[in-house]
Amino acid sequence: MNSRGIWAVLVLMAVAVGLLFLPLADRTSGSERVIVDHTLEKIVHPGCYDQAELTNYIDEVSFSRATDELGYRIEDECSKERLQEGKESVISKIFN
Repeated sequence: MNSRGIWAVLVLMAVAVGLLFLPLADRTSGSERVIVDHTLEKIVHPGCYDQAELTNYIDEVSFSRATDELGYRIEDECSKERLQEGKESVISKIFN
């Protein structure tokens, strides 16, 4: 392999490693199931259901539908901790 081929391989490896550290992956998957209260218009993580004060008008939907289509928000601290919005790197997603 000539020096040009070696450099090409090194550049491709550097780009691949660099992509692992860029914030590309969502912290919370859009397909994750959550509980929504249509009266209070809020989102609750299923693990936080017992301590959330909800009305009887609840439903189970995907996280992306609750935030994008319905426009509901996360209010309680337990759900905020478990349903973080934003992006994180692929490498941190793998190890968490």
